[in-house]
Amino acid sequence: MKKEYIILIILIIGLSAYLGLKKDGQVHYELPTIPKVDTTRIDRVEISRADRLVVLDKGEKGWTITDKKFPANPDDIEQMLGTLKEMKLSALVSEAKDLARYELDDPHAVKVKALAGKEVLRDFVIGKTAPSNNHTFICLNDLSDDKTRTVYQANGNFKNQFDREADDFRDKNVLGFDPDSVKKITLEQQGKTVTWVKAQALKTTDQEKDETKKDPTAEKAAPKEAIWKNEAGSVADQRSISDLLSSLSKLECQSFLDDDKAARLKEIQPSCKILLETDRTFVLNLFNTNDHQDVEGSCSYTPYAFILTSYKAEDIVSYTNKLLGIEQQDSTKSD
Repeated sequence: MKKEYIILIILIIGLSAYLGLKKDGQVHYELPTIPKVDTTRIDRVEISRADRLVVLDKGEKGWTITDKKFPANPDDIEQMLGTLKEMKLSALVSEAKDLARYELDDPHAVKVKALAGKEVLRDFVIGKTAPSNNHTFICLNDLSDDKTRTVYQANGNFKNQFDREADDFRDKNVLGFDPDSVKKITLEQQGKTVTWVKAQALKTTDQEKDETKKDPTAEKAAPKEAIWKNEAGSVADQRSISDLLSSLSKLECQSFLDDDKAARLKEIQPSCKILLETDRTFVLNLFNTNDHQDVEGSCSYTPYAFILTSYKAEDIVSYTNKLLGIEQQDSTKSD
């Protein structure tokens, strides 16, 4: 029995040694821990590719783009800062410096630096999105240092947040207001002008009696439904008014015009002009609205002339036509 125990112990020791050697032969690595960044300190973000450099600066009035200080889209900035705040690595992908495979080579790499003054708070390079679509290939720090050419897989699909032209970061909102705050609307198109003023719809005595019977405790000061009338007292198509205000209340353009094209618009008459009065007055001008194409425009809400997509412009013009009593031609009918 003692001999059998000895043999069993020897087998256990041998098996343990074998498993230990096999485990030691495996590749082991420890992923770097990337510290969080206090994004309130970030006042500059530099994003570069082989063909461009985009610089975002934080000023007293918010984030801007380029030396012309164009306002940046707040939603895009918030999303980008969220990515810069915390980055987590999920895998070491390659140490073989095969950067082209992951689009981390010079022609494709997107280099990002977030700074507070001259202090670099975050510095990394973005490659392509991983096949999972939930991860992104990155390198830490700048690729000019051979020691940093290790490719990691980071959590999140965030390449599109940074890989953009400067114009893509701009705030595209060209008109914004609360529809309920509008008191007066003036429309001008095809030589016709009409002004609509908001009033409160009067309730008949029978309506008030019916409401009192239904709810005797109802407050008499309950808000009444708004109604729009012109100067002659005619009632507007309330649905068209509502649709028009809804389409304008948060109007975003497709892109902006350069200075030369913007200056040209000042020399010509708009095809459609809309004045909205709240506590302030907004003036929207649309030009060349008849071709079912993207439309150039300007608005007192923003100092920058812009381009609206055709479908947005067509909606606005169609509501304006209805309120002006202009018959719309059906482009689907043949002559």
